[in-house]
Amino acid sequence: MLGRWLVPACAALLVVLLAGCENDPLGRQPVSGTVMLNGAPIEKGNISFQPAEKGVTSSGTVITGGKYEMDRSRGLPPGKYRVMINAPKPGTGAEAAAGALPGDPLPPPQELVPPEWNTNSKQFVEVTESGPNEFNFDIKAKGK
Repeated sequence: MLGRWLVPACAALLVVLLAGCENDPLGRQPVSGTVMLNGAPIEKGNISFQPAEKGVTSSGTVITGGKYEMDRSRGLPPGKYRVMINAPKPGTGAEAAAGALPGDPLPPPQELVPPEWNTNSKQFVEVTESGPNEFNFDIKAKGK
């Protein structure tokens, strides 16, 4: 008699638990957009979003072909975020400098994006619950 109720009860409990896993207590939102540098898409890079206020989480993703996308599971809770974008100059940072000894660290790649968009970023976005949270960036780099 117990076996007759055990399987349906376990199945119902599993459904309730799985449904609970889909609820994100942080209310994360999907975030996407484009990143251009001097009018051309950034081919490879990274974008990160750091909480500007008492945020509970940060997130980031890769930029490929000038586009980035974070689904809800990797997205951001509503709030204000500082944006930091990095893109290495192709062909830099992958080879040891001439005369380097074995084990010497590789030089860091040269950065295509100006500091006001990464290390000294003062770029901010506001993620909202109502969305859409699409943020497009058109970076102007002098002399690059």
